Amino acid sequence: MKRLFLALSIVWFVCLGLAQSAYAAIPEDVEKLLDTNSCPVCILDEADLQNADLQNSNLKVAVLTKANLQGANLSKANLMLSYFDRADLSGAVLAGASLNGANLSEAKLVGADLRGAEMTQANLNNADLSQANLENAVLMSVVLGTADLTDANLKGANLRGANRSEVRFCRTTMPDGAIENRDCP
Repeated sequence: MKRLFLALSIVWFVCLGLAQSAYAAIPEDVEKLLDTNSCPVCILDEADLQNADLQNSNLKVAVLTKANLQGANLSKANLMLSYFDRADLSGAVLAGASLNGANLSEAKLVGADLRGAEMTQANLNNADLSQANLENAVLMSVVLGTADLTDANLKGANLRGANRSEVRFCRTTMPDGAIENRDCP
């Protein structure tokens, strides 16, 4: 019985150690991205890419969980099916970016520029989009859940198929230009 407990304990600690190491960016992937502006299917978890110029980059299916992308320029980037859960994209420029199917759950997008971004079927559940500019963005069938759109600009955005019932709208410019003041503190 003691041997079984010891074996299970060792397996548990090995699995725990492997799980923790999976959250770190692979240095070669970060270097490849910065050198070539292309790193599809890369592991960039917790990478510090603050203010990086990644315009027109290819990060399709990349994993950027908890990455720091504050102020980064990702305009016209291919970010399809990428994982940005709990990433900080505050002040980032994502104008014209392709974020179709991307996971941005719990991401911080405060003041982000998402004008004309393609975000069909993206997951924005519990994302902070306060003060974000989503003018003319395509948000068809996005998962908004409890996203915060306080002071956001949605003028001309396509929200067809998006459930908005739990979203915070406060001083939010809606697609038709009207101001929505629901759930203001």
